[in-house]
Amino acid sequence: MTENPYKILVVDDEEVIRYTLQKKLSRMGYNVISMEKAEDVLYYIKSGETVDLIITDIKLRKMDGIELLRRTSSLDEPIPVLIITGQGNVEDAIKALRYGASDFIRKPFDANEVTSSVREILKRKLEKKLSENMAEFMVEERAVYHIASDPAIVNTVSYNLTKNLHPAGLCNNTTAENVSLALQEAISNAIFHGNLEISSNLKEERGMKGFIEEAESRRQDDCYAHRIVKISYTLRKEYVEYIIEDEGRGFDHNSLPDPRDPENFFKNSGRGLLIIKIHMDEVAWNESGNVIRMKKYRVERNDIH
Repeated sequence: MTENPYKILVVDDEEVIRYTLQKKLSRMGYNVISMEKAEDVLYYIKSGETVDLIITDIKLRKMDGIELLRRTSSLDEPIPVLIITGQGNVEDAIKALRYGASDFIRKPFDANEVTSSVREILKRKLEKKLSENMAEFMVEERAVYHIASDPAIVNTVSYNLTKNLHPAGLCNNTTAENVSLALQEAISNAIFHGNLEISSNLKEERGMKGFIEEAESRRQDDCYAHRIVKISYTLRKEYVEYIIEDEGRGFDHNSLPDPRDPENFFKNSGRGLLIIKIHMDEVAWNESGNVIRMKKYRVERNDIH
């Protein structure tokens, strides 16, 4: 097997969780190191070791996952953090997203969902590293994308639509990552729930594997196969705006449940909406519900925490 250059730290005070994640990710070729305490992670990083991704539980015995996230996000080169959270832990999960967590998974977790999230986070990291741009000289940038209903390209599209936010001076790297995460959720919703017309309830009924299998089946069906997602993008010094339109039947956005309600927070149907509303300053739908407009305003340097 070719050596995988990515190093992942798994932090959890439950040995079974550490073992499960280390076994799964090691089989994928990643260099995985498990640790019991957040303090050990900071010591490891300060010793000069390179880390590509941290997967940590929020609840740890001493320093918790939120504090670990806060410290790693403030490094000169922030390390992506994937948060593990228990059922009902709403406030801490929201706080983790605000501090710049790349994603979160809930216990009990689906191993396929974890590996999918890890792939996407590391892919974003690589694309950012390889990207070179002239955004600091940009006055205005506009683009219109017409993409197929292919979830495999969501990460690449969202990266390309957020890679210039920090260089253009709109926000810092952490905020740009948060906007990218919100954009991924909105595009995924347009693909899965809009164009492919798949209900979020399917994840609860058949798990992530069943959900993906149904999506692949519908992508081959002539009723859905030729639908596209239209994305309009405008970046100026003052703001960035995204307008995402699918070709589905739409929905009643006024009936959306409040994702901050503990009853809804950990439901698969509420996760994407929560991420979008936390990270964007303005969110609105058209009357039929098949177009979403999201806007993020410039974050002044003294407002960045």
